[in-house]
Amino acid sequence: MLLLEAANIEKSYRDRLIIKLLEPLKINRGDRIGIVGLNGAGKSTLMNILAKEEAADTGSVHVFGRISSVLQFGDELVEKPSEALQRTWGIRDKALPTMSGGEKTRLKIASALEQRPDLLFLDEPTSHLDLQGIQQLETELKNFDGGVVLISHDRTFLDEICTKILEIENTVPTFYSGNYSAYREQKEHERTRQYFEYEEYTKEKQRLLEAAREKTQKVKSMKKKPSRMSYKEANLGRGRVKSKQAAMMKNVKAMEKRVEQLDKKEKPREMDAVQFDIQQFTPVHAKLAIQVKDAEKNIEDQLLFAGISFTVKPGSRIALAGHNGCGKSTLISMIKTDHPAVTLSKALKIGYFNQQLNILNEELSILENISENSPYTEEFIRTILARLLFKREDVHKKVSVLSGGEKVKTALTKVFLGDYNLLLLDEPTNYLDIFTREALESVLQEYPGTIVFATHDRQLMNALADHVLVFQNKSALFSEGNYDAFQQRAITPENAPSINQGERLALELELADIIGRLSMPRKGDQKEALEARYNELICKKKQGS
Repeated sequence: MLLLEAANIEKSYRDRLIIKLLEPLKINRGDRIGIVGLNGAGKSTLMNILAKEEAADTGSVHVFGRISSVLQFGDELVEKPSEALQRTWGIRDKALPTMSGGEKTRLKIASALEQRPDLLFLDEPTSHLDLQGIQQLETELKNFDGGVVLISHDRTFLDEICTKILEIENTVPTFYSGNYSAYREQKEHERTRQYFEYEEYTKEKQRLLEAAREKTQKVKSMKKKPSRMSYKEANLGRGRVKSKQAAMMKNVKAMEKRVEQLDKKEKPREMDAVQFDIQQFTPVHAKLAIQVKDAEKNIEDQLLFAGISFTVKPGSRIALAGHNGCGKSTLISMIKTDHPAVTLSKALKIGYFNQQLNILNEELSILENISENSPYTEEFIRTILARLLFKREDVHKKVSVLSGGEKVKTALTKVFLGDYNLLLLDEPTNYLDIFTREALESVLQEYPGTIVFATHDRQLMNALADHVLVFQNKSALFSEGNYDAFQQRAITPENAPSINQGERLALELELADIIGRLSMPRKGDQKEALEARYNELICKKKQGS
């Protein structure tokens, strides 16, 4: 059933074309359409036009059914839904101005669903939700009977929900079938084809130019008298030579014309490979970079978490996951400030990123900010900035004129290109568009140091983490592998198959103690006995997993 049809849409701001719809856009019941594109590509503009929140300069939008929207702005228009929906979405009885970003988002979603729409528009609905909220929204949208159009930078969310992707590139929206991963695969096929076409174009152009050059050289050589021929003999054949020269030059001109008529193909852009210079990096040679033992935190006489224990080896990547307010940022702060429950290797040099962005000097350029405390060359810094989609001339922009997303990218780059070997990253992908998230992921994968990061980005956790610390019930579970591996194990205090939570924490503590003693033996320690006990505990841990 057709729910929306749009045609000939165009929209400009200050003489800059933002959207140009070349083909009719149709949305049917059951469609789950994700709109993607770079920051500033016009995603929200197109959504607002389709949702009848904004007028296009030209074209038409016809809607056949009821619309509900969850847009980035317009909080004052939100009405509270029924008590049943408020309970379902965990909405507390609070005034709108006092609500957090996550609470406002939940209220907007519940209010939109209350209207029982045929077509639902969602602009970045996951940006303030924790993992639990994102997964609840996924379930809701999978069961939703109408059509959905959404903008999100959460790649896993787009994979779970979408049946089509609408990409906006160079002002033009284009449909791709399938979810986000299917779209990326199709884009890679397009790129492979473009590269093939470019190579074929280059070969044919080179062949024609080389043939034209050879014939031109032959024509020039025909002007000269052969060494064994007299001038009289040469003059007798000059007429025939000129005729032949003219024919050959005509052939050369035809080849040059064919070169001009070739369908010109541009070489697909290739990003420079990222390879950190180990010579500029200070390694940690200790067996442990971080040891956390019985970490506990109270806020205003309320227990935030207790009994958190785990160890981190140099080069590990630890993801902190859990609902908003569970203590992820607090634990990162405890590591940063060398809390009594935390033991850090003396060789560690800590780089810290959070959303406050207070490490940036607003009056310096992007390049100047990053170069301030970086051991890397300007060429390498520029390579990283290019990977994060900063154009060549952008590196000289002052931080004060940057957008929120650009400031986040600059601060992140300043941290992981600083003179550090431990990165503490608190929600590093917030405010980054989907393509910058992918670029950041690839850069962090090449980083040679240790990373501890808090995030709701499941794709980042799966691509980067080798351990996850998942906050639950005022404590946390430390699990080997990425987030998907943790979910597959599904270990909770209620269903752990072999060892309970208390035994697990005791096991982790003893393991941490033995690793420390193997690294720095105490008087009377026997290495063989310690290693035997270490292997025994590892086996027990695996059995419990």
